[in-house]
Amino acid sequence: MKSVLGLLTGVLLLAGCATTAPPAADMGAFTGEVWTWDERTGIITLRQGGQYIRVKAAPDQFRGLDLHSTRTVYGVLAGPAEIQTVLTPPVPLMVSGTPDETDVTGRVTSIDPVGKIMIETPRGSVEVWVAQPTASVVQVGDRVLVKMRVQPMVPAPLGHAPAATTLEPAASPTSEPGEYAVVRGRLLEVDPSGRLTVESPRGPITVWVPAGSRYQPGKTVEVHTSVHPAR
Repeated sequence: MKSVLGLLTGVLLLAGCATTAPPAADMGAFTGEVWTWDERTGIITLRQGGQYIRVKAAPDQFRGLDLHSTRTVYGVLAGPAEIQTVLTPPVPLMVSGTPDETDVTGRVTSIDPVGKIMIETPRGSVEVWVAQPTASVVQVGDRVLVKMRVQPMVPAPLGHAPAATTLEPAASPTSEPGEYAVVRGRLLEVDPSGRLTVESPRGPITVWVPAGSRYQPGKTVEVHTSVHPAR
């Protein structure tokens, strides 16, 4: 009987040790401005002054995230990673109706490591993709021209070819120097003034259309953007 009790005591002690193991040495708390996040990869990007850090975090750290708010995130520092260039919804979709086109000029205020550029314009801020953050055609402080084309997407009929994932020839980077991107994503926010916030793998982007009445949160849109040095 004593030997059985001794064995049980040993097992309980071992179990207690397993449940009280210290956390990983590289786990930490990181505070900064919420810049982007991607729940699929578990990465939250924070801005700390002029620097950006990527934190690998648990799912509970994504609750209540608010773009550009200050937040403390618990997790592990993550290095740079390859980021996909196009978000294609799981259901085959096709563009529908006439696209909304808007051109604005402004000044580049930041280019973050995940591949997004922020531009302040008279109408408001614009945040879109760049191909290579470290070798962008435009730099912080430059005056630029931003061209935006937004078009709603609807479910494609049976047998219809899915939307192409490449740039159209008219928007080819070889035709005019600039930063070109195509994003297909869900509308996160629609402002009546025409400001649209669109989901993307690099975090939300912000573009403008003449009026927001045509769009609804939760719907999918295709966004073509290009950023060029202002002449």
